Amino acid sequence: MIYNDAEFFNAERVIEKEGIPGVILNRYSRKAVDGLDTGEDRRGAVTQAYGNEIEIRFVAEKDSVDIHLGAYDKDGYVSISNGDYHNSVAYLPQDGITRIRLERHPRLRLLGDVGPERFSREVWRITYLKRFTPVFAGIDGMGGSIRPPSPDEIPSKTMLAYGSSITFGAGTGPMSVLTHMQILAQKLGIQVMNKSMPGSCFCEFSLGDYLSGIPADYYFYELGGNMRLRYSPGVFAKRAEYLVSKTRERNPGAPIILLTVYPLLKSIPDEDHGKAAAVIGKYDETLHMLSRKYKNIHMIDSAGILSDPRMLSFDGLHPSGYGNIEMAANLYEKLKNII
Repeated sequence: MIYNDAEFFNAERVIEKEGIPGVILNRYSRKAVDGLDTGEDRRGAVTQAYGNEIEIRFVAEKDSVDIHLGAYDKDGYVSISNGDYHNSVAYLPQDGITRIRLERHPRLRLLGDVGPERFSREVWRITYLKRFTPVFAGIDGMGGSIRPPSPDEIPSKTMLAYGSSITFGAGTGPMSVLTHMQILAQKLGIQVMNKSMPGSCFCEFSLGDYLSGIPADYYFYELGGNMRLRYSPGVFAKRAEYLVSKTRERNPGAPIILLTVYPLLKSIPDEDHGKAAAVIGKYDETLHMLSRKYKNIHMIDSAGILSDPRMLSFDGLHPSGYGNIEMAANLYEKLKNII
């Protein structure tokens, strides 16, 4: 989406709200949000507002510019980069607008070529991190022009990702950008549009309609993890097939990558392991069936993606920073011949 002379990658719409000196950014269409499951233990209404990996991209004429950002419902952070080169992390206090001075280091343009870069060093990238509602209130070019990046300044290939909190990037800390999807994107030379729903990846039909309608070169679906103790195998089968069939129908040439349910979800300490394992087994059967039924589906057995429990966060479920590095390396080996 192009807005205010910048590209808002992974943002679907801007929302005006009374009392906010700016606009709220959202990753989903209104129709997709309206179709989310509601009721007890259905957190989609909350998680749809998370701005994780919405990224503001622009090229500035001046080496020093200001950007005005906010966090609507709780404190937040943004990660700032010049192309592939990390610049800084900025804190956004709740209910306020923060002016962030972006200053390009004079040495950046003197760096020699060290290999292919995904993003031009001229592109400012400001990425919202984790679990808060992002607000954008403007860019001040300090007397110089601002423009969106051109196609040759950003990766040429895009992978759309949809999954649970694991794919979303939970477990790496509020200020970390080292999620395995971001590391994987850099290793593959692509960009990832992350539409994951932590705790609420329920494959609603409205999400099937929405996600399948987003043009992408690859589709990465980590399905079932959040549904395992909430929905029957029959419900999962109907929803998963709808998402996959719609994606194949609308994007006939794009590879679809399906993951079996992560094994760690079978043995969460405070859950019924037997019930979880039985349901996950049925879910995996559905995913394998879909990989046989539809063309250009690539099935990944998730068993070897992260198997060392010492690479988990304190909750015994989500990967730590080390775990995300390990996951990215293992997924890269699975995907390098597809992408």
